[in-house]
Amino acid sequence: MNDEKNLNEENNESVNNEEQTPVETEETTAEQAEETAETPAETAETPVETEETPVETEVSETAETEETPAVAEENTDVEVDEAVAAAQAAFENVKKDEQKKGGKGGLIAIIVAAVIVVAIVVVLAVKFGPSMFNKYNRLGYVDVSGRTVAQVAEEQGMDVDEFLEQFDLPSDMPGNTTESAAYNCIPVSKMAEMYGMDFNTIKEVLKFPDDVDEDTAWGDAIGQVKLGDYVGEDNLAEFKETYGFGDDITADTLWKDVRQTVDEKSRQQRIESEKAEKESDKNKDTDSAESTEAPAETESADATEAPNA
Repeated sequence: MNDEKNLNEENNESVNNEEQTPVETEETTAEQAEETAETPAETAETPVETEETPVETEVSETAETEETPAVAEENTDVEVDEAVAAAQAAFENVKKDEQKKGGKGGLIAIIVAAVIVVAIVVVLAVKFGPSMFNKYNRLGYVDVSGRTVAQVAEEQGMDVDEFLEQFDLPSDMPGNTTESAAYNCIPVSKMAEMYGMDFNTIKEVLKFPDDVDEDTAWGDAIGQVKLGDYVGEDNLAEFKETYGFGDDITADTLWKDVRQTVDEKSRQQRIESEKAEKESDKNKDTDSAESTEAPAETESADATEAPNA
């Protein structure tokens, strides 16, 4: 009962602390993981945010070159799908129009449109290829932290292989895997260890179903846990208010049914925070530049006024 109470208290606190990574905290001790964890096993921000993964450092490594370090990567799949869909739609429209007109001109237009579609797909493959074809990034977890496994590993003074071994992650997991995806791939037994428990204890506390074993990925296991057991029934009202859930969400609702909403909100908050910080730094640079110019203007004014005196 004490373990269950402690885990629920941690999850409640994490509801208001969005954006730390389970993997980072795991690097030190199980206690740190608990303090930052969303869920009993999530060592990060809120019960919701930890779903990002201790390994969420990767994708940003290859995709963080756009607007905000994490935005490009998080939206890779969406951008690719939307771009390809738009290109295909444009091609179909051209094809229909030209078929109605008939003649060689129509055929040429269709061929040109087809070439454009192929070109778009090639460009997208080159730009997003490493992340697009990463099977772990396509598991469906929201990239909350905007970081990749490679980035998290580097911050902890490890290479990717060492990092994967430390968290019992698949050896074929690429460095550009998002931290969230990696976090959710950590085995339940490892998460239990990080929380200072054994498998049977954490299974009892979170009331995992019988099909969850020591090797089950954390994301799959925690997705089957009821909100009442995950965040605690006493904290449910606050949780729902924080994430804008209605009466249809109850203590019996499974975590997997609210995870997307929770993680998306956490991701947006992180992006907005990064933009605000970037704007603040920009303003500081501007103020600094103006302050260095001011003395020069004063000296110039003094020099021209002196003769008149």
